[in-house]
Amino acid sequence: MAFLYGLLVLIWSAGFITGKLIVGQIDPNVFLSIRFFCAGLLFLTIALILRRPFPKLKELPKHILAGMLMNGFYLGFAYVAIAKGLPAGMMALIGALQPALVTILAFLLIKEKTSFRGIVGILVGMFGLLMVVSPALELNMSHGGITGLTLGLACAAILALSLGVTYQKMSISSSDIFSSMAIQNLAASVVSCGFMLFLGEHLFVIEWQSFALVAWGVVVLSGGGVFLMVWLLRKSRASQVSTLLLLAPPLAAIGSYFIFDETMTLIQLSGFVVTIGGVYLSRKA
Repeated sequence: MAFLYGLLVLIWSAGFITGKLIVGQIDPNVFLSIRFFCAGLLFLTIALILRRPFPKLKELPKHILAGMLMNGFYLGFAYVAIAKGLPAGMMALIGALQPALVTILAFLLIKEKTSFRGIVGILVGMFGLLMVVSPALELNMSHGGITGLTLGLACAAILALSLGVTYQKMSISSSDIFSSMAIQNLAASVVSCGFMLFLGEHLFVIEWQSFALVAWGVVVLSGGGVFLMVWLLRKSRASQVSTLLLLAPPLAAIGSYFIFDETMTLIQLSGFVVTIGGVYLSRKA
């Protein structure tokens, strides 16, 4: 299991780097629309080949809602907020609230309890992530991108992800994972198409790099990362999996240091260590 948890963090961090790689190559929601649609077809094909059962018609809306929340609305709201000027550092900071929100929702909706040590681990991890993103933060509220609208969109994104994560632990957790992922990804593609039309996005440079990025998104990010997350959510506590993902932004910062030649400060490296400590505390709870 430890290997799978590490793999999840590695793939999830790669998602942040992919978001930078597509800049100037593919518009964000164009990328997401294609990625989710193709991932849905991939899982549909696997489910049909393996002859996996599909949800009954009355259960279908639950799977659609889960996919729309955890994929479509989460990334859609986040991209709209950033497109309207919200600093990426602020988005990452708000994202750090997700484990705490999942802990609360999991307790209210599925009666999942977290120990005091686990809560301390979440708080320590959140503080570590704050240290990592602090150089990128623009906390001056006069910044044009920090408005009630952009902050509301960012909070809506994290709420959608938290609800989607918690929802994966509810009644749909007993369904076949391949057929469920097919439905969830196809539903998410509809949401991403909506955001694409709303924002007027259309860029897709016809080059091999664009197709390689799409293939990476479909096979690795959705076929690997999101699938692994949903599978682990069925096997572990929702709060534990969410807290683990606090490691993704710091790992992405290290990756960006090598790939994009971005700088890393001592406080960022210290924050990574603090985040690891917090996640360790939470995992041992």
